[in-house]
Amino acid sequence: PQSNKTTKKENFTFAENAVEFAEIKEKHKNDNTLVGIDVSKWQGNINYSEVKKAGVEFVMLRVGVQKGLDGEYNLDSKFKEYIEGFTKEDIPVGVYFFSYANSKEEAKKQAKWVIKQIKKYDIELPVAFDWENWDGYRNFNVSFHTLNEVANEFMDVVESKGYDSIIYSSKNYLNMVWKYTNHDVWLAHYTEQTDYDKDYMIWQLTEKGKVPGIEENYADIN
Repeated sequence: PQSNKTTKKENFTFAENAVEFAEIKEKHKNDNTLVGIDVSKWQGNINYSEVKKAGVEFVMLRVGVQKGLDGEYNLDSKFKEYIEGFTKEDIPVGVYFFSYANSKEEAKKQAKWVIKQIKKYDIELPVAFDWENWDGYRNFNVSFHTLNEVANEFMDVVESKGYDSIIYSSKNYLNMVWKYTNHDVWLAHYTEQTDYDKDYMIWQLTEKGKVPGIEENYADIN
């Protein structure tokens, strides 16, 4: 979710291929599902009551991002505003952190930092570990197995503090890399119907969502 992805532009307009939230809800909502979104600062100003009225049933918020390998942790500039706004509308929230961790020690520090940011809020949904640094992977000097241990460390610390945890990744990397973690999965697969054949808790099915109340950019729909 980090790269929601299209930088906010002045006079932003939705393209013809934008996916209406109502269409996703019509197709996928049933007694066993909730339909929601995830957002970061790139979604700009949000009308929370309009989001609620549209039928958004949960939201995953970016709590923060690490500024590159060995970088500092930055709180998403909209996090506090967003979590207070969605909570006021009684929309359940979870959070995600975009990580560049390359060691268990770093992952533990990040998990503790995230917990510090969220401890005063009601977090009903999981805390997600989001690691997407495949283009520069060689710079991390870690094996896939070690990377799984890094992810597990983050999620284990989160769970030790009473939160649920989840790992976010695309279908291909879930199949190729994340083989040594037994935590819940937040699947990113932009398609009409996923053919991912393992268990997942959340499915992010488009990054081109048009959601009432969010007018400055697309939003991911889950």
